[in-house]
Amino acid sequence: MNTTTQHHNDSHQYSNAFQFAALVDDQGREIAITEEMIQQACAELAKRCHFPDSRQAA
Repeated sequence: MNTTTQHHNDSHQYSNAFQFAALVDDQGREIAITEEMIQQACAELAKRCHFPDSRQAA
């Protein structure tokens, strides 16, 4: 196998290494973590954060 082919195969492996994430509940069932779930969690976190007011910094 030449270097170019090896490099292509390696990069293909890495790009497919992480397909999805899941939570495991108390009964051992996997619950897929969706993009919507992540966006909702980020929005909830942003509501709780206190960002500095740029007007006060000046």
